[in-house]
Amino acid sequence: MKPPAHMRSHRRRSGGQRWDAHNSTRQAQILEAAVALIEENDPNVEVSIQQIAERAGLARSVVYRQFDNREDLDSRVREFIVERYVGEVERVLTLDPAKTLEEIILDVMRTVVRWAAAHPKLYRYGQSGWVHGQATGETSLTIGRHRVAEALWQQVSSWTAILGIEVLPYRPVVYGIVGLVEGIVTQYIGTPADAERPDQEAIARLLASSVWHLYAGHAADRGYHFERSATMGESLAKLLADAAAKQD
Repeated sequence: MKPPAHMRSHRRRSGGQRWDAHNSTRQAQILEAAVALIEENDPNVEVSIQQIAERAGLARSVVYRQFDNREDLDSRVREFIVERYVGEVERVLTLDPAKTLEEIILDVMRTVVRWAAAHPKLYRYGQSGWVHGQATGETSLTIGRHRVAEALWQQVSSWTAILGIEVLPYRPVVYGIVGLVEGIVTQYIGTPADAERPDQEAIARLLASSVWHLYAGHAADRGYHFERSATMGESLAKLLADAAAKQD
C-alpha cells in the first residue's frame, strides 16, 4: 500500500535535500582540489579536469556532472577564492573601542598583505576571468574590493550615525581606499622575491598610515580633530561630549 500523498511528497523533498547536500559536498571537494593545484603549479600551466578529479578523489565524470562546463568550473573557483579572501578581511574589520583607529587599520592591512603574499597565484587567478553569479567582466578582485568597501562603509556609517554626523558624501572615498590598497598590494606581489622591495610589515604600515592621514584630513576639514594615539572609545567619548556641549 502506498503511503498518503503528503508523506510521499515529504520523502521526495527530504531525498532532494540530501542529494543537494551531497552535491554541495562534492563541489567543495572539487573546488578545494582546484585551488590546491593552482597554488602548486606555474601560473602559465592550465590545471586539467583529470588532475582536479584525481586530487579530489573522484572520477572525472563526477566533476563534469557538477558543473556546466570548464568555464563554469573556473568561474566557481574564482568565487571560492574571493569568499576566502573577503572572509579573512571581514574577520578583522571591526571597530574595537580599545584600539586606536590606526591599529584597527593596521590589522586589516596586515591581513590583506599577508593573504596576498601567501597566495599570489590565487590572487592573480582571481583576476583572470569572470566570477560565478556576477556580471561578465567583474573579476574576483573587483568583487572583493566592493565587498570589503561595503563592509568598511557599514562599520563607519554605523558609528557616525550614533553621533549624528553626515558622512554619505564620503562614501566614494571608501571605495577609493580599497582600490588604493589593492593597487599597492598587486604591485607588491608582482615584484620578484629576489628584487629589492619592502617586507610585508613595511607595506602594511605604509598603507595604514596613508589611510589614517586621509581619514584625519577629511575629518579636520569638517572641524573634527583626533589624537592619533587615542583609542576609538576615547575618540567616541570626546565626540559625544562635544555634541552634548553644543546642545547646552
